[in-house]
Amino acid sequence: MIQIRSLVAACATLLFAAAAMAADKPTFPRLAGINIGGKHDYDDPAYQAKLAKLDFAILGYWPGWDKSHDMTMEQVVRNIKAINPDAKIFLYQNSSAVDDNNASYAPVKAKLDQMGWWVYESGTSGTRMQTDYGEVVSSPIHHANTTLFTPRDSSGYQFWEWHARWVVQNWVKPNPSIAGVFEDTVFWKPRVDADWNRDGVTDSKNSANAGKWLREGFRKRFALLHQLMPGKYVIGNVADWGAKDAVLDEFDQSLDGGVIEGIIGTRYGVEKWGGWPEMMRWYRKTMAVIAEPKLVAFNQHGDKSDYQALRYGLGSCLLDNAYFSFTDSTLNYTTVTWFDEFDANLGQASEGPVTAAWQNGVYRRNFENGIVLVNPKGNGPREVTLEEDFKRIKGTQAPSVNNGQLTRKVQLADRDGIILLRLKPLPPPSAPKLVGVR
Repeated sequence: MIQIRSLVAACATLLFAAAAMAADKPTFPRLAGINIGGKHDYDDPAYQAKLAKLDFAILGYWPGWDKSHDMTMEQVVRNIKAINPDAKIFLYQNSSAVDDNNASYAPVKAKLDQMGWWVYESGTSGTRMQTDYGEVVSSPIHHANTTLFTPRDSSGYQFWEWHARWVVQNWVKPNPSIAGVFEDTVFWKPRVDADWNRDGVTDSKNSANAGKWLREGFRKRFALLHQLMPGKYVIGNVADWGAKDAVLDEFDQSLDGGVIEGIIGTRYGVEKWGGWPEMMRWYRKTMAVIAEPKLVAFNQHGDKSDYQALRYGLGSCLLDNAYFSFTDSTLNYTTVTWFDEFDANLGQASEGPVTAAWQNGVYRRNFENGIVLVNPKGNGPREVTLEEDFKRIKGTQAPSVNNGQLTRKVQLADRDGIILLRLKPLPPPSAPKLVGVR
């Protein structure tokens, strides 16, 4: 009887582990969406169906969203998960910046005014520091002081912990089906010169102390959010974490995921100014400091009809374990754009992230059901020879490339990539043995 009970328990454990793996480690290509813009018409069934095709998506949300739409956000999330139970939905919020003109955040502004929790040029009052984004769009968007130097209110809370509780009350409790929250502007150092420690002296945005103070506040905030919403994830905008000089000690393993926004395809994209090797170094550095299950979105902006650029960006993403996110440059963060490559089921990776070229300067990663090849910018047109026949995916968007034909020699243009499928899948990894069970 003991052996039977042990066998049942062991099997249940394996089934639970398998289910967790399926949810947290989906097959490749893994897909993410940044869908925080536009009309926020998530109550549209057609939009919900598109979002359900993604492994995770970030949606725009604010107190009062439910009252201005045909259904609550909780119902939106439930509808998406009814189509794809493994889909993870995150709701956008930002503790660092507050818009004076946004009525939804009036309680936050009032609390900041009452407690003097703003970031000031010098001291604990006076000129509030506008965010760099606020300056670009000429809007009164000001920095809240998220460091550990703000005064405590009557409940004993500094701003970072008061705001975390406000988010849980207004984002998480009304929407229990969400996977967690997304925190914007999680920068590794400040973007403005200001008196971050409130001692009457303006601190340079580039000072080591100012960066450390900012990161320490974020780390405490993320730990508190995890405590206040057990079982849910905290992800953030980690676009600048890969910089060579970025100090990430306080951030290490503090977030469950994030968005490397515009790493390729934008005017500020790393690949544009630093080249492909720098982009991949940036990518790997960011992945290393994110906690499991590493829900990281490798975000590409571009023309949805430039299929070569798409293959190149997606292929680069597939060399490591992030989720690929494509943003149509003409529509920004308002829709889900689909490509033939997204329907290719590569299965799980049969090797770890790839850091060295395979043949003729071309990079390759192996998966259970196929491979990905990437020819970096600057390598020139290349031909590679495979060890056996592979099958091109069958698509309609780039029929000269994705024609479903068998191939052993592959021509790749400079700054190109391709997904190829195996004729016979690799065997899956061996199942773990049940110790002590006969």
